[in-house]
Amino acid sequence: IKQECKNISLSKIQHLVSVLKRVSGDTRSLFTRVGDNVSLSCTNVVYQDCSSTTWNYHRTGLQSVIEEVGHGKIQTNSKRADRLKVGSDCSLHVSDVRAEDAGIYTCQQFLKVGGPQYESHAPVHLSVLNSEPVTLRCFLYTSDGPGICSSGVTEHVSLLWVDQAGNNLTKDSRHQVIQTSNCDITLTVTLQKEDNNRKWTCQLIIDGKKNISLDFNLTLFVMYLKYIVVLLLYAMSARCRGRRGSRGRSRHT
Repeated sequence: IKQECKNISLSKIQHLVSVLKRVSGDTRSLFTRVGDNVSLSCTNVVYQDCSSTTWNYHRTGLQSVIEEVGHGKIQTNSKRADRLKVGSDCSLHVSDVRAEDAGIYTCQQFLKVGGPQYESHAPVHLSVLNSEPVTLRCFLYTSDGPGICSSGVTEHVSLLWVDQAGNNLTKDSRHQVIQTSNCDITLTVTLQKEDNNRKWTCQLIIDGKKNISLDFNLTLFVMYLKYIVVLLLYAMSARCRGRRGSRGRSRHT
């Protein structure tokens, strides 16, 4: 007991007393989007050097809780360790956010290694705005129908997709090109933040030479705005329900 008392400085004791006066169980929600950087605040810090702070992660489907930070140190065996950083205020910084980062991050306090958990905890519900891959279909409409090369056309006709620089798009980690026929081609793109206002072009090639083209522009801001409006409406609805509930309770008291 004497040894443990020696390890606890007067400043830590004073800070612990101030923490005891706070309200525990502060649950917060945080919304971000894929590719952004986000900071998760810890509202129940005991030791300012973060030596008491542990960050745990959990989401539906996981069999157990994952410890991302233990006593202020990033757990190197975490799949997101290279994208995590502990701030000077013990907040958890996540860079290049991915869809799989969504979940509940709980800031907990342990006054010593192997000791019991301090009674309060601060969970943060992180929701990540994501989008499904976008599919763009380009086809030549002929006398035989959509995407069917006319048997009466003697020229060699083909379609291809190119990026803004004019480079042919082929299958890679973000793009998938499926050519049903020489007159029907589909491009599927896994969107990223930098794709805002990016242009993809479908080119019609006749006898090996570019003839005409069709441009496709995508504005991600419009897509994100739709999601944000939905989130705001949901939050306003929840707040209104909460107010009606509190009024109803007050009438019965």
